[in-house]
Amino acid sequence: MKHGAQRDLLLIRGGTVVTGQASLRVDVLCGGVGEILAVGPELEAPSGCTIIDADGLLVLPGGVDPHTGIGADAVGFAATRDALAGGTTTVIDVMQPQGGDMAQAWRDWRQAAAHAPVDVGLCMGLPGGGGAVMGGMDMLAGRGVNSFHLSMAAGMADRDILDLATHAAGLGALCIIEAQNAQAMAYLRAALDHAGVSAAEACPLACPPAIEADAVGRAIMLAGLVGAPVHVGPVSTAGACAAIIAARARAERVQAHVLAPHLVLDEAVYDADDASPYLIRPPLRDGTHRRALWGALACGAVGMVASGFSPAGRAGHGVAGGLAERMRVVWRHGVQAGVMEAEEFVRATSEAAAMAFNIYPRKGAIMPGADADLVLWNPDAQEMRPASAGGLYGGIALGGQPECVIRGGVVAFRDGALQEGAGSGAYVPCPAFRPGLSVRLRQAARLSV
Repeated sequence: MKHGAQRDLLLIRGGTVVTGQASLRVDVLCGGVGEILAVGPELEAPSGCTIIDADGLLVLPGGVDPHTGIGADAVGFAATRDALAGGTTTVIDVMQPQGGDMAQAWRDWRQAAAHAPVDVGLCMGLPGGGGAVMGGMDMLAGRGVNSFHLSMAAGMADRDILDLATHAAGLGALCIIEAQNAQAMAYLRAALDHAGVSAAEACPLACPPAIEADAVGRAIMLAGLVGAPVHVGPVSTAGACAAIIAARARAERVQAHVLAPHLVLDEAVYDADDASPYLIRPPLRDGTHRRALWGALACGAVGMVASGFSPAGRAGHGVAGGLAERMRVVWRHGVQAGVMEAEEFVRATSEAAAMAFNIYPRKGAIMPGADADLVLWNPDAQEMRPASAGGLYGGIALGGQPECVIRGGVVAFRDGALQEGAGSGAYVPCPAFRPGLSVRLRQAARLSV
């Protein structure tokens, strides 16, 4: 399933195509129903084809943001125009159903997501265990949802995690676990409130690194008990990275994501006069943890970078803003700083997320048959965002710059402006993972099936 209507032919000529595997100076021809038709050196331009000169630019797969928290918010989805401006063409959004009615949540989310100028996939939050929730999972699996969000931070019990992870694995779906300790955080928060500590000061103190490290290890252990693959995140600490690296060394199926702010912002921001942009969960950490996150990202243990965007930083958990800066943060502090190569950047901002949600190579790839989601990227651009600009990334250096963003074979952003006629994005069904995977995993764990 592509974007439906036939697109005009579009030839990207003279750029350097960068994928997660290699960089090659080749041309890219787009058309059909918004797909890539051909990739190769010095492609001949068909009659009536529009040619875009990409000389001196990199041609990247459109970015895939693996975690936003927009939900049933049409205005929030309209704000993903900032994602387009930053090179992201697809987002995976986490919807938390109100009142536990997953069918109604699905309808509300689809209606709101129709306002997005980017393509969107869904990860449904689960309110708890039980037969009704599992029935909702079955319904959603038939509608292209292959991931479910479980929140230990909201107090989900271990028994529910075990039941839901088992059921998800049987559907060929993935559980994404927000690994924290609800009871410990509630205890610390109450003590801090009693002591009159401000919300900004309390943000990191109520969720210290030890809580996350322990919870990530626990989430991995629980999934392993039932032979289910698991995705943990967002992670923000050296201890969490160590737990993930150790689990992967044991050949456990673990993946993780980090939020872009955790890669560049320091807990010192909580001393600012206005710390409201930084009241996120998990909180920002010191340099020791940032260095560990970059190391885990470079080695692939933490595979992908998310924006964590949520309208107005909903409930103090999500990130208010940051859609446009996600890829530029990673380029400046990763590639331009010599921490990673351009191919690793593509994996962290596009390819790994597409693989995690089973939409690769439709997304995250530049090859015939893939969606024509492309970013013409200026690799040399640098910007020092002034502190007076405020917001999440005030005072932070950014690098790289999308000069042109193509979504579904149509130029959606160019020369610093969204383009008229780009239209809305499409719903991206995320197929179930291959049949039999959960059975083999559970057999490997020596459990009856």
